[in-house]
Amino acid sequence: MKRLNLIIGKKQIVIASLAVLLGAAAAVNAAVQSGKKDSVKPAEQVSGGTYGEAALVSGEIAATSSDAYFASARLEKQQARDEAAQVLAVMYQGGDMTGGELETVALDAKKLSDTIESENVVETMLKAQGFEDALCYISEKGANIIVKTDGLDAASAAKIKSALLSEVEVSSDAITIVEVK
Repeated sequence: MKRLNLIIGKKQIVIASLAVLLGAAAAVNAAVQSGKKDSVKPAEQVSGGTYGEAALVSGEIAATSSDAYFASARLEKQQARDEAAQVLAVMYQGGDMTGGELETVALDAKKLSDTIESENVVETMLKAQGFEDALCYISEKGANIIVKTDGLDAASAAKIKSALLSEVEVSSDAITIVEVK
């Protein structure tokens, strides 16, 4: 009888580790997203409609907990970015990747870096425009902006949209603005 010879190399171990890490990250993300849906509830639309097809949503979070919300969200965002960077670093240092695979990983790392930088620029611009606190999430599907303010009107929404569009190209219908009081 022939004996089945199983050879497990570095590449297979790295891929299996990345799959487990990706699965864990997806589970954490799903748990966080389900928790956020309960804490930020859509309310009335500002000014009786939408502005430039960007969705305007009002959050019903108590003023005392809004600082905690922003601190928690910022920490979760940083942890997710750190995990993504770690995955890319492990892939890049895998050892047995081809030149094309290494180039793809390097491009993914550059894209992640550019996204993080753009988010930080938008957040800084919004704070400079008078918003007490702001979070920006940019993805391939669009952008979500969360601002701490006592009242969001069409002019404020225009400022937010302008700050975002000065940094990245996003279609107007893919921009969501959430107000946290």
